[in-house]
Amino acid sequence: MERNRHVGKMVNESEIIDYSRRRTVNYAFAIFVIIAIAVAVYFLNQNTGFLSLIITFIFGPFAVGLFSIGFGAASKRAIDYIPGEWETEKTWVTIQQYETMREKYEEAYGHLTKNENACCGCVCGMFVLPVLFFAFLIPFDFSVPPFLYSLIFTTIIYLIVGAIGFWVGYATVSIDADEFFKNPGGGSVNKYVRELANVPDVKAGFNVTLGTREGIRTIIEAEPKIYVEGLPETVALQVQVSESGFVYPYIVGTVYKGGRVREGEDRHRIIGTRFPALLEYSMDDDVAVVVGRFDIPKRTSSVPHISENDFRRLAVLVVEKLKEIHESGQ
Repeated sequence: MERNRHVGKMVNESEIIDYSRRRTVNYAFAIFVIIAIAVAVYFLNQNTGFLSLIITFIFGPFAVGLFSIGFGAASKRAIDYIPGEWETEKTWVTIQQYETMREKYEEAYGHLTKNENACCGCVCGMFVLPVLFFAFLIPFDFSVPPFLYSLIFTTIIYLIVGAIGFWVGYATVSIDADEFFKNPGGGSVNKYVRELANVPDVKAGFNVTLGTREGIRTIIEAEPKIYVEGLPETVALQVQVSESGFVYPYIVGTVYKGGRVREGEDRHRIIGTRFPALLEYSMDDDVAVVVGRFDIPKRTSSVPHISENDFRRLAVLVVEKLKEIHESGQ
């Protein structure tokens, strides 16, 4: 699709984003890390014994990590958005087209968006510190700490901790223009929407709102839209996911001004699925609603898991029911 090529590298970035204040923060962070390394090396060479190692390689990096998180957040917040008029347009794209747009968007604007998973990187980084500490401790000579030896390992540990802390702080905040530069993300809902694209008679995609300004294009909003092939858009599907305890996807089908349904539910045993399917019917004015989900027992010996294959089989059943309801109203 032609518009896909426009979601990408900024052409006139300086007219939208001002990085001048961020450079000042980054220089201050670099000076901070250098001073921290110098102080740690001096302290380690002036004091011997196990306590000096604990202070230098446990408390010192912990403090550096905390300050680095602050510097990272300050660096991101120092990116200034220059206000201006955006032109918006809405378009429907397929799953493949949306994935291409999202990849180009993240490549171009990933440094401006908020990363919800950044804290996981901080937790993983905490495991690096003990490993580096013992790597330094085992061959260490307590009697005479060599200056070069302590300088190299102190620099390595403090740089790693500082880099992780800075990245976490930078990634967990957003710039002022988060309305126009936000992570389109994926999540569980989008994962199952992509699965519906592989179901016969289902047309799955996204309604995307694109913003254009100064020759660049960004994704402002992306909403999953799923229809049934051969039927009007008054027949639609929606994916919802409950994640309380385990990932539990279900499908909501709607038929506007089709046949009417009687409120109730029925169960279906779909061949090849772990759990029986449960279809719940209701009316909302002129809209017939069918909710398809798996009937999972309240007590199970293991955490329930609904596979992608089971979810697709459930979707086939829901689509068949939507077709019947639509045809009954014609």
